[in-house]
Parts: sequence; structure tokens; C-alpha cells
Amino acid sequence: MVCEFNFEAFYGERGKGFIHVHHLSSLAEIGQEYEVDPVNDLRPVCPNCHAMLHRKGNIGIEELQIEISFNKALQRTSR
Repeated sequence: MVCEFNFEAFYGERGKGFIHVHHLSSLAEIGQEYEVDPVNDLRPVCPNCHAMLHRKGNIGIEELQIEISFNKALQRTSR
């Protein structure tokens, strides 16, 4: 959902079906009695993006996508 990395395309059979999932709402905020709905509550993300979503305070998927796009544009202009 963030960087569009495809584990199977990169790693072949070893990467097939591998992904992390990110909870849109923190489990600590939801409470123990809430039953997680995979369609509405979870998003597939690569492990690196998952770590960045939680690094230095939690940010949303869209915010990380914007940061990645901005940094890619900076890299293109600095070549």
C-alpha cells in the first residue's frame, strides 16, 4: 500500500505470499473486546514501510507515500 514492493517478483517463490500488515488504528486504542476486521482495519505494507510508519511517532500511509514521493523527486533533481 505504500511503496508497492512485490516480494514474489523480487525473491521468487521464497517471497510468495509474504507481507506485513499495518493496523490503521492502534490496538492499544481499540481495546481488547474489539474484533479486528481485516478489510477495514488492516493494510498490507512491506516491513521497511511498516517500520517507517511507526518511527518517530505514528504517521498515516498517505503521509508516508507523500514523503517517499518528495524524496524521490529530490533524488531526481540532485543527479
